Amino acid sequence: MLKRCVNLFIALFAIFIIAMETYIYCHTQFRPWQPSSPIGRLVYYYSFFTVLSNLMLALSCFWLAVNPNCHRYSFKVIRLNGLVGVIITIIIYNLVLRSIHNPPNTLLKIANESLHVVIPILGVLSWFIWGPFRRINVKVIVGSILSMIGYGVYIFIRGYYTNQYPYPFINVVQVGYFKALFAVSKIFLFFLGLAFLCWTIDCLRSRK
Repeated sequence: MLKRCVNLFIALFAIFIIAMETYIYCHTQFRPWQPSSPIGRLVYYYSFFTVLSNLMLALSCFWLAVNPNCHRYSFKVIRLNGLVGVIITIIIYNLVLRSIHNPPNTLLKIANESLHVVIPILGVLSWFIWGPFRRINVKVIVGSILSMIGYGVYIFIRGYYTNQYPYPFINVVQVGYFKALFAVSKIFLFFLGLAFLCWTIDCLRSRK
């Protein structure tokens, strides 16, 4: 019962924060380089890896709150994407992006810390303590890899037509295609390594 409540809390917390940011960014253009239209700002907002990772973590947690014994393949891929995604989020943001990112108001500062620190820690800890385990295998990792490739393709196609990229280290306009693709390849390898690490932990914890 406790783990279902924890998963539900994480899901509702993440959805609340994302919904709050969605509303704020829909109604306000804070920076001159942000899209001028509300729909454009929403598309831009939901192009961030951080937002999508937290959203997938929230979806998987909500899924577990409803059905703790779920074994559907789609759930497994979403769950792994959410876990690995928020781990990458907390590491890259705090090591690379924190010094250059300054949210424009108090609400967005709270939301920023929630999505980049609080929710990732809660999500990973809840998984490590309660699982569920025996949900990761080669097929699931392949599904996660394909979704990452799809996300990368989307970012570069959208960037080609709009000159807008969610992160400075993949901004082709500023750093060029070579550096942008090199940065993406490093993140992709990092994602792959973390996915296999989660698989290892999954196997070890499932034996207990």
